[in-house]
Amino acid sequence: MRSLWILIGLLGLAAVALGAYGSHGSAFADADRQRVFEVALRYHLAHLPALGLAALIGSLNPAAARRAGIAGTLFLAGMALFCGSLYLKGLGIAELTNPTAPLGGGLLMAGWLALAWAGLGLLRR
Repeated sequence: MRSLWILIGLLGLAAVALGAYGSHGSAFADADRQRVFEVALRYHLAHLPALGLAALIGSLNPAAARRAGIAGTLFLAGMALFCGSLYLKGLGIAELTNPTAPLGGGLLMAGWLALAWAGLGLLRR
């Protein structure tokens, strides 16, 4: 779980830096690209607490650590594919949103399901 805690810190730093960069409209060719970038940032920030919950569950209960690790992995992969492809599209670097964004969104949803599964592991003795 230690590596997940480190990643949460680094991804939080990246979110703040990307948010600061994205707040300057001159960084974008048009309003549509800025909107796409802002969606990526919103999902990036929204899933950091989920990663924190996965790390916390895994740290508190070794019996649930495997499940929590799966949830964390799904969140990380989903963020990379979904947010990453939208960041690249927003910045005009690449048009990778299909099929990476839908796949990433599916992984984010699977991460939430896995987080619930990890939480069930906390109830067992």
